[in-house]
Amino acid sequence: IIGDQETVQVEDNALIAYNSDITVQSAQKKGKVIKDIGNCDSSKVTMNTLVVPRGRRSSLLLADGSRIWVNSGSVLRFPSHFDEKQRLIEAEGEIYIEVVKAKIPFLVKTDKFTVNVLGTKFNISSYTDEEESSVVLVEGSVNVCTKKNEQIRLTPNQKLSFLADKNKIETVDVYDYISWKDGMLRFKKETMSNILKRLSRYYNVPIKCTSTVSSRTGSGKLVLFDDIEQVMETFSMLYNTHYRFESDTLFIE
Repeated sequence: IIGDQETVQVEDNALIAYNSDITVQSAQKKGKVIKDIGNCDSSKVTMNTLVVPRGRRSSLLLADGSRIWVNSGSVLRFPSHFDEKQRLIEAEGEIYIEVVKAKIPFLVKTDKFTVNVLGTKFNISSYTDEEESSVVLVEGSVNVCTKKNEQIRLTPNQKLSFLADKNKIETVDVYDYISWKDGMLRFKKETMSNILKRLSRYYNVPIKCTSTVSSRTGSGKLVLFDDIEQVMETFSMLYNTHYRFESDTLFIE
């Protein structure tokens, strides 16, 4: 959504480059589709919105060269151009971002915290329908400012979790948290409930399971094929479960 003026639809998994024009490149179209926005007043900063529904993914290349991968069920707000004091974007849902280093700070704001960086790679998960939010640092360093104005500094391979009124920092394998951008889901000792919730959002399919399955934990890697049934075949073999579809809902037992 360009400001409050018009909506531009793009294909799933397309790379959107935003400068004075919007350039969209998808796997299906090798060429680039350019949407002219040159009539916009360059002196006026407007907030644009990238809405990625459940079952879809996208990535955005900003004018400063920073790239953002946007996961299913996420909303990203970014200005038509950055000012001289800061580069500020707003995120709801999950993004992985590689920030180009510059003297101007780069800020990512969510409803629970703000991440301040100069040049780094990190993942943010802050879905409104989930209790836990997190920041996972891949490279560089970041300062996270909480709603209570706490300043928390992270170093590579650290995960900062927000759950209720508790903050927790732990050392993790960062690829478990950013593998979604490469079309796979990798996890270690994660509950089936959390794994299935991520699959449900990724494929936009309601998933229900028995309490026995929900409470189990597992480790492994799932390639996120276009067809969810291919994924469930692998899931069933790995964890000795059975699945079936009833209407639009997937049941696992």
